[in-house]
Amino acid sequence: MRLMAREEDIYRLMDQRDQSLCCTGFCLAAVVVSIYFLMQELSWERVYFLAVSGIGSILLSWHTWKENRRIMEAGCCYMELDGESLAVCQPERDGRYESCRLFYSEVEKIVEGSRKGIPEFYVVVCPDQDRESFILLDDEEQARQIFCVRSLGYGDREFKKFYRRLRWEVPGRVRIIGTKNQSAWYKKISHAWVYFFMGIILGYLIPKIFLLWLGS
Repeated sequence: MRLMAREEDIYRLMDQRDQSLCCTGFCLAAVVVSIYFLMQELSWERVYFLAVSGIGSILLSWHTWKENRRIMEAGCCYMELDGESLAVCQPERDGRYESCRLFYSEVEKIVEGSRKGIPEFYVVVCPDQDRESFILLDDEEQARQIFCVRSLGYGDREFKKFYRRLRWEVPGRVRIIGTKNQSAWYKKISHAWVYFFMGIILGYLIPKIFLLWLGS
């Protein structure tokens, strides 16, 4: 069994990146317009509009960079189960990649991740120095026993199916620490953009009311 990002998944990420790029360009144009009108006359509304468009362009540029990085990662990452081992290649921090090949006969336990909305699991191999299993960070072999397998660009259903297949493949002596339905993996609905727009509205209304109060 092998998991890789499908073409439609990569195209979807590319569409999201292009949308973020267009919104970034719109915010940058708004910054230029704000600066022009601010040079004509100083007012609270124009200063506020400049601040919002400037912060928006920074956040959208960061989001575009993240989407572009996800596209690059999705093209070279994979997870595979064969008759004897688990093989994974996935991104790490600072643009580095970690990979592993862990043989079922050397696995001690599998621990299901419990962080809400983050599909992941940990594979622990035996500490024997003569083991065949290995963990790499780029091309450097690591001495650690634990490898965290994360869902990166894979569908939730496919990742869950892969995890359950791994639990079936390992020997019966391997300890499985987890739940039956992996309920903690279900992704939470993000309210970040709602909070952001609420902050924009309150950031305008509160100083505006205060200025009107001072003027009265």
